[in-house]
Amino acid sequence: MPSYRTRTKKAKKKRPVPRVPKKRGKFTRDPRKLLRWAAQGSHKDYEQLRALAKKARDSVPSYIEQAAYDKLQSVDRTRMLSEMITETQQNEQHNISGGFFNDALSWLLDKVPFGNWLWPVGAAQGALKAHKGDSINEVDEEYARLVGASYESSRPYTLDHWRRQTQFDSEYISVWDNLDGHRLIAVRGTAGPQDIGQDILVGLTGHSTDRIGAELRQILDATPDDSIVDLAAHSLGSSLALEAYNANREIYNRVHETYLYNPAYSPILRGTADQYEGDENVRYFINLADPVSVGGIGHSAPSNVVFHQPGSLGSAHSLAQWQGSGDHHGHYEPPGDHRKHPTRSPLTRRGPEEEEQQFYKEDDVDVVHNPAPKSEAMGDYVFGEGALDFGADDFSNALASI
Repeated sequence: MPSYRTRTKKAKKKRPVPRVPKKRGKFTRDPRKLLRWAAQGSHKDYEQLRALAKKARDSVPSYIEQAAYDKLQSVDRTRMLSEMITETQQNEQHNISGGFFNDALSWLLDKVPFGNWLWPVGAAQGALKAHKGDSINEVDEEYARLVGASYESSRPYTLDHWRRQTQFDSEYISVWDNLDGHRLIAVRGTAGPQDIGQDILVGLTGHSTDRIGAELRQILDATPDDSIVDLAAHSLGSSLALEAYNANREIYNRVHETYLYNPAYSPILRGTADQYEGDENVRYFINLADPVSVGGIGHSAPSNVVFHQPGSLGSAHSLAQWQGSGDHHGHYEPPGDHRKHPTRSPLTRRGPEEEEQQFYKEDDVDVVHNPAPKSEAMGDYVFGEGALDFGADDFSNALASI
């Protein structure tokens, strides 16, 4: 008998899913991204940007404000950040003039033949990515609190599980140890008129004097070799610490990580803050509205850096903005002087007879120092020397009064 087979349907060919071209990034308008992008531009980047602005001057469209565009022909990092901060404030106040500078900058960057010029590419990529917060962590905040405590005239003895090693205290330095064997050398910044000379020196030359190098050497010599030593400094203290590194490379080699909060730059010359920007072991903390730090930021942004936007906690140059939230500034009383508490002699076990004799001796001494009439001391319930009348009517009251 012949066999029959039903006709099978041909499988439909799957149509390939068309590839959708990726969106091309436009110039970001987020003020947080703008400020970070502007701070990361090197001196060479700004030089190229000024040259491009002059070259494209004749083709600027009418909707771009000429005064705003003219600023691009002489812009540098400091002016760029200043203009961006001003426009951000104008936008928050609903000022119609806010945005003219960014419009001019956006139009100019669209004319850039990107090629190998990575800085404009970063502005375009920033529009495609969500804003990521500054990578500040708990260690950064903890070290900032310890440096802040080093400013106090009455420095706390303990803070956040760290204990201050008072033997190393000096005008600029406090040393803190924790239970894990970590040691932090905290260097304060400007605290009064006595530091103004150093501030002026840093502003004019980018360098301070080697004021704390000898102290750092003594601290490190007294530190066990297996201890992890970090250094944290604020403002002027960052220049003092880096100057000590330059004067003695052994100090730099012994320190594991260096944390520079609001480091002091010279707006005129390259200095110590510029020299360590490429060092991954030196971590910079910069508020983009702080003229002390933004005035230089070297020829390129530091490779290990945390940026804060204007309007962060505290002023732009304040150390508090890096210390995290909460009350971390409680001061603690110094430990009590052990000489006020005489050392007790070790306990020795007495035999039964010795204990009984000692009991009567203590009673005799108490009677000698606090004599009282027998009738007043014993009452009516006493009927013999050193004995109590358990059958007396007022025995319970007398016993309770003893």
